[in-house]
Amino acid sequence: MSWAVTIALRDRSWAGMQWSAFAADACLLVLLTALALRTERYWPIAAAAFQLLCFVTHIARIVDPGVRAWAYATGQVVWSQLVFWALGVGLLNVWRDSRQLAIAADEPAGATRR
Repeated sequence: MSWAVTIALRDRSWAGMQWSAFAADACLLVLLTALALRTERYWPIAAAAFQLLCFVTHIARIVDPGVRAWAYATGQVVWSQLVFWALGVGLLNVWRDSRQLAIAADEPAGATRR
């Protein structure tokens, strides 16, 4: 995932542009956008939106080198965490839906739930 590439190849001083993180975040943005366009669920849209904000933070740093390292790093952390939260909520909802379907399949025909 992009966070692993970012951690492995980052510039630890955060003084300059994080080019490896930029490339990894661009790839993840393409993946999440494709997923969001193909599914009927809402959580991939949120994940893709947060990833877009992460990507735009990189663009802001490219366009304006005056963006401080602290603001750049904080933006990356905040948006990345929100991508993880969106994916986590989506995973939880998919698991819950599949579990409810499995429970419904095990009930005998005509049975009522109490």
